[in-house]
Amino acid sequence: MEGRLHLLPVVVNGVGMVFLVLLPLTHLVPAMTPSGGATPRIHTGFGDWLGSEGYPLLSRHRGVDIASRMGADVLAAADGRVTVARDNRDLCGLIVVIDHDPGNPHSYRTVYCHFSEIAVRVGDSVKRGQRIGAVGTSGQRAFPGFEHVHLELQKGRDINAIEDNLAQIAGCFDAATVYPADRLMLTYPVKC
Repeated sequence: MEGRLHLLPVVVNGVGMVFLVLLPLTHLVPAMTPSGGATPRIHTGFGDWLGSEGYPLLSRHRGVDIASRMGADVLAAADGRVTVARDNRDLCGLIVVIDHDPGNPHSYRTVYCHFSEIAVRVGDSVKRGQRIGAVGTSGQRAFPGFEHVHLELQKGRDINAIEDNLAQIAGCFDAATVYPADRLMLTYPVKC
C-alpha cells in the first residue's frame, strides 16, 4: 500500500506535464511559423477539444479561431446587419454579431469575438469585407503568438444551433468576386 502512495505524485506530475506543457507545445510551433498558403492559419477548429494555446477545453469549440496579428482589421464575412456590438464581459470579450437575413428567424448569424476595438454599432448595415473592428485579446486572453478572431456560425435565434462555418467559407475576401446571393457564403474575417 505504501508503495502505491509514492507512485501517486509521479502519476499526477505526469498528467500535469502532458496537459500543461506538452499539449500547448504542440500548438506553439505551428503558431509561430507562417501559414505557407493563401489562407489564414486556423488555431482551433470547430468541435476541437483543445483551445488555441493547446489547453483542453471543457466543451467542444463552438467556432474557428483564425490567426491574425494584434490590431489587424476584422472584416465582415458576409453582408448583413449588426445586432450586437458590445463588451460581453465573458470569454468572448468584445463581441460583434451580424444577422445575415434580418427578419428571418431561420437565418444565419456570424459571431466574432476577442476584438481590441469595435468599429460598428447595433443597427449598422455592413458589406462583406467591411472593417468591423480590430483583432485583440479581450475575453479569454491569448498568449503572444496566438492572437486570433473567433468566428462562429449560428442558425436562427438559438445560440446553441451552431454549425461548422469552415464548410461555408469560400476563401479570402476579393472585391472583384461576385458571391452567391441565394445562399450564405462566408469569407475569412481577416485579410489574407
